[in-house]
Amino acid sequence: MAKRGPKKKRVDPPKQGVEPLRSQNIMVGGHRTSMRLEPSMWDALEDIGRREGLSVNKLCTAIKDRIEEQARRRGVAPEEADVTLTSAVRVFIASYYRRACTEDGHVRAGHGGSDPFLGTPFELTGDDDDAEPSAASSGTADGDFRASGAKILMGGMPFAEV
Repeated sequence: MAKRGPKKKRVDPPKQGVEPLRSQNIMVGGHRTSMRLEPSMWDALEDIGRREGLSVNKLCTAIKDRIEEQARRRGVAPEEADVTLTSAVRVFIASYYRRACTEDGHVRAGHGGSDPFLGTPFELTGDDDDAEPSAASSGTADGDFRASGAKILMGGMPFAEV
């Protein structure tokens, strides 16, 4: 019988441009599963997890929980929801970073100390009338950010005023 052990990681020089999808095993809700993402998406997921104090496994579990809760709220059985975890992770990453292009943006977005789902498609809004309004429903998300005269940075230099 062949000896089994951890696979040795190949160390390739950094590539420019888009790299092919990379499969990685993760634990979601205590179950092992595999996801295929671009290396830059894996990096972004790890960065978000580090900023929010969550492992990639816990972050992916939270995303899956949000998908299932949203399906339940729409009256759809979670197993019948037509959203894949991989797709949801990509949307979450894009939404997370759209809310904060700079460190000031991260502070305004509440990253690193609150619910990382605020202002993303995974935000769970309260059904109660007396619940506090979310950033998205109170107009403090994208709309006010653009109206604030914030500058978009490109390569560390101001690129455009929005």
